[in-house]
Amino acid sequence: MTGSGEAELRERVHLLLQAVEPPMAPVDSIIRCGRARRLRRAGAVAGGLGLAGIIAALPLLTPPRALAPPHPPLPVTVPASGIAGPGGVFASGTADGRAWRLAVEDVADPGYRCLPAITVNGTDANLVQPNPRNYAATAFGPAAPGLGFAYIQLPADVAGIVLDGQETVPAVTASACGLRYRLAGFAYRLAHRPRVTALGAAAAYRLPAVGSLGTTTARAGQNYGVWTNVRTPGAETEQGILASGRGWSITVLLGADGDCYHYESMTTPGTPQIGACGPVSTPDGPETIMALSLSYPPAGLHGPTGYAVQVSPETDRLRATLSDGSTQLVTPHVVGGRKYAAFAVATSLRLVRLTWLDSAGKAFASTTALPRAGYTQFQP
Repeated sequence: MTGSGEAELRERVHLLLQAVEPPMAPVDSIIRCGRARRLRRAGAVAGGLGLAGIIAALPLLTPPRALAPPHPPLPVTVPASGIAGPGGVFASGTADGRAWRLAVEDVADPGYRCLPAITVNGTDANLVQPNPRNYAATAFGPAAPGLGFAYIQLPADVAGIVLDGQETVPAVTASACGLRYRLAGFAYRLAHRPRVTALGAAAAYRLPAVGSLGTTTARAGQNYGVWTNVRTPGAETEQGILASGRGWSITVLLGADGDCYHYESMTTPGTPQIGACGPVSTPDGPETIMALSLSYPPAGLHGPTGYAVQVSPETDRLRATLSDGSTQLVTPHVVGGRKYAAFAVATSLRLVRLTWLDSAGKAFASTTALPRAGYTQFQP
């Protein structure tokens, strides 16, 4: 490089260093003074690199500071033995004053073949078989505002997980239906999607995108209590017809997506089919009452409404009372070791009450809080 070229380079570097704005306060003056010294040292080291080389080097001199998560992870308690406790509980804790627990248990009705699932607080189950590639999350909306719950199945060579680099959750072994699981479970805030890292391994795990669960309204909460699975949970899907009539039928598919119902009616020309999924309950948990309306007034479609309910083991009949005072006695059907009842209500009528009857015909529960569409949950 010629002498004139070196002088020109030095002048350009000098102008670059002089471009720093004057300080607004003494503290700013100290900080900027230190920064200017670093810039000058960079310029001296760069020497004949040229202006482009100096600019490229500047970001390396001030690495970004690691930001702490806005919310610390929620504390998790696991059995000290590393083996699930009574009821298959493998993780528990308290969040915003609400106790929670994750467990592996059988969700089939007594007397039927075993149906293993992960549950939260004894209900809202996710059918699952041992599979180290599976993890899932759910949220309850108004029942636990702003909170989500998740678990990860871990391979034998992973000792546990770390949440946001702070909270360590060891793996716990749980058994159900003759199957063994290695699990790490936790609660988290929907506003902060936690970073989940495998303990003692290079692999990292990410939660599914469950932000929508936190914003769905209670009236339209088709996601509340239904698990979002990432990668296959390996659970078998059971299917069966619950009810049928002249030109209509209601079918249930029980699997990793929840209790999923398909309602089809051919009595009204142009009426579409409809399907929807609800949470899977345990035998002692709340029962999900699903309404499947085939009416769509904006398109001029008016069809009957189908209802489906997963009922408790002691339910022998379900009595539906309609708006004209008439009643239907509905006999449950068993699908996948669980009892379901289903029926249809004509377009001109509406369902006003459901009553649960035992084997002696005695009513032991009743509700008028019935959905016109979507679902609601009721504890008999």
